[in-house]
Amino acid sequence: MIELPAPLLGMLLLLVILTMFPQLLAILDRAANLLIQNLSLMFIPPSVGAFFLGAEIYRQFPSLLATIVLSTIAAIIVMAVLIRVLPDAPGSGPE
Repeated sequence: MIELPAPLLGMLLLLVILTMFPQLLAILDRAANLLIQNLSLMFIPPSVGAFFLGAEIYRQFPSLLATIVLSTIAAIIVMAVLIRVLPDAPGSGPE
């Protein structure tokens, strides 16, 4: 059996449904356009938070930067170990 990722299955299901019921395309188009038009609202809370922190953010910047860098390195290491350890992962074991 072919294993497909859930996002791909969802997109294929959406394609099938929209092919069978083309009248749903107008509803989906309106909803998608509304979300895209208001996408910038997702960036307002972090911007406002950073704006009101003022001097506090400069004092915390080194620890923020260290946290971001160290967590990125840790995530890369954990993923590399998982790829090597899991039996069905690509690149694991002898080839």
